[in-house]
Amino acid sequence: IIQQQQPHLRDRLFKRPAIKMTSSSSSSFARRLVGSRIGPAIVALSIPSTWKYMTDEASTRMHSSSSTTSSSSSSTNESPAAMVGFWSPMTKPKTSNVTITAPIMSSIGNTRNRLHQEVRCLATSSSNGNALSRNGPKRDPGLDITSVISHPKEVPGPKGVPSRAEQLRRLKASDANKEEAPYDILVIGAGATGAGIAMDAALRGLNVACIERGDFGSETSSRSTKLIWAGIKYMATASAALLSPQLFTSPITTVKNFWGEMKMVFNCHTERNYMMVQQEHLCNWIPIAIPFDRWHVSPPPFKHALFGFFPILAPAVLKFYDSLSFFKCPPSYIMTPQTARQRFPQLDTDALKYCAVFYEAQHNDSRTNQAIAMTAAEHGAHIANYVEMTDTIKSTNGKVIGIQATDRMTGETFPIYAKKVVFAGGPFTDSLRQLEHHHDDGGENSENQMRPAVRGASGIHIVIPKCFCPSELGMLDYNTSDGRFLFFLPWENHTLVGTTDRACPAETLPTPPEDEIEWLLKECQTYLRDDITIRRSDVLSAWQGWRPLAADPHAPPGAPASRDHVISENPESGVIFIAGGKWTTWREMAQEVVDRVVGDNGPKCKTLETKLFGGDGFTKTIPIQLIQKYGLSQDVADHLSRSYGARAWEVMQQHKEKANGMSKQQLVEGFPYLEDDVRWACREYACTIEDVLSRRTRLAFLDKDAAMKAIGPVADIMARELNWSRNTKQKQIEAAKAYIASYGGREVQ
Repeated sequence: IIQQQQPHLRDRLFKRPAIKMTSSSSSSFARRLVGSRIGPAIVALSIPSTWKYMTDEASTRMHSSSSTTSSSSSSTNESPAAMVGFWSPMTKPKTSNVTITAPIMSSIGNTRNRLHQEVRCLATSSSNGNALSRNGPKRDPGLDITSVISHPKEVPGPKGVPSRAEQLRRLKASDANKEEAPYDILVIGAGATGAGIAMDAALRGLNVACIERGDFGSETSSRSTKLIWAGIKYMATASAALLSPQLFTSPITTVKNFWGEMKMVFNCHTERNYMMVQQEHLCNWIPIAIPFDRWHVSPPPFKHALFGFFPILAPAVLKFYDSLSFFKCPPSYIMTPQTARQRFPQLDTDALKYCAVFYEAQHNDSRTNQAIAMTAAEHGAHIANYVEMTDTIKSTNGKVIGIQATDRMTGETFPIYAKKVVFAGGPFTDSLRQLEHHHDDGGENSENQMRPAVRGASGIHIVIPKCFCPSELGMLDYNTSDGRFLFFLPWENHTLVGTTDRACPAETLPTPPEDEIEWLLKECQTYLRDDITIRRSDVLSAWQGWRPLAADPHAPPGAPASRDHVISENPESGVIFIAGGKWTTWREMAQEVVDRVVGDNGPKCKTLETKLFGGDGFTKTIPIQLIQKYGLSQDVADHLSRSYGARAWEVMQQHKEKANGMSKQQLVEGFPYLEDDVRWACREYACTIEDVLSRRTRLAFLDKDAAMKAIGPVADIMARELNWSRNTKQKQIEAAKAYIASYGGREVQ
């Protein structure tokens, strides 16, 4: 597969040195593997970090994959993704009959994770701009450990919100009334955009269904930089494009593109203001310093000579940035080196000229996503997580009139019918579109002619201890060694660093490439004092997310990919999809989709006046009141207020009538999460241990080791709440361990 389809990857893999292998039971296999050109690459991908063991089954499968001809490879029914997934470095071997001995081989060791991911990308995407496969979408191997059939007991939802079990009953009732298409709109995907569409449509009085194959926001929306930012980078790139030779060669197009980019930035400012005013229980302002140690930068950022003078122009640029929000944000300002030493003592100020400070909004992305989903349910949307679309249902004229869905908690399959189906799968949108097309017979618009709509780009973040960053001031490196933006931010009592940027199809597991972790550590060191070193062992957690670059496949050929979002309708099937965009504009994107569904004469959007779940009744004094009533510590009270808003009272009151009283015991020492967080998560549709550790709390994102320690306590509580059997509980524990292991974490050197 690699030799035929990815020559650039082939050259990287096959130039690796051979590895000496010995085995009493498989010496002939060892000789064949070493003799094959792909052998070293496979070993680099499949050996666990100890470099010692390999299973019998892995040996057989690797020999088969490396020695078969292209014809036998194409005839097998097993997908490349499944094979590569079995070779994952996190896989724990069952036996140890094959011993591998090798020298240090740093060239392979340092790139093992990168090679693993590139082969995974090969398995999930055959090419970058050609038609997609007509054999149906390849199933992401990571999905196999994101859910365990557990038949959870029905638990009541939050006040005013139906339970998950009730939502499923309502979704299944669609089949009894399919002739009338009971739903006006069916949304596939419940990340920020999908859940936002469901909320918007429900507020307009439409009958809405929304399903998500994992947990709310589990794939992409929970893996952001945690900023509701207004797009200062897009303003810079737009200006660089405007002030280029293209202004003279293609003035109309250049000005038009500049105006489009600036309009997007202005919309980002509007949406950021909406979040800070209407959703103050979920967001806060965060000052971000840009340090300057010289008056001219060479080579200049964005490859434009004018930006070489950004250290001089920054104060004026940031004031203009403030003006785009009509100065509703805290004002930008200049921080002298003396002030910087006091407020940011970790910063290297020896050559510092000054810092320009501006403000962005910050949030807990997974909690915001959960609040959007709960708001949709509160206003009548039939929304459920762990329900996966497995196929589309078409009428005789080829229009999609519904889908086949599977409840991944029970395995039950059922149809859902709707007048309009919307795909909101983020970077996974093309896999949904493949299900839309795979019944076609090879005509002009069939799947083998389907043009990709999304080109994903991966980015990783790392979390290090809070001691590396002030608690109320972040930093932006606007010109890293390869021209990216790098944020260094306080978040959840830790320090968040990110992000990187690399083209690659999306996948479920958050496994970050090791070399990108090292790159982030190196870049962090640039601005820190010489006596402060961020070590690899300081990385508490690391994860990978994806940003989709979208292009309309139904637009004329040559249309550019968009930094903004794309909404497109398939004229053959009637299915609408939305892709691209960013966290900041989730509400705007949802509004545009629903506007398109209802038309000009339909009901108007109401989301600008709507507070998200927990917003009604919220005041900034809630932490004080919680401390006074329940004797909580400051960090626990702050966590409850930031996470649940006014619903924090329900979280704390849910067990007050129990004989043993209310549980205020923390799950893990040093973190503000309580046992009652877990119980409340079950009410908010949490189905797995990983749901709680990754998104309902943020333990896995903050500290991989702490999340591992919490698996047992969380499993005990969820088993009681959801009535898991002993076998189900054990499977849930194993699945949680496998998922949490895919995060990056401490590697003591």
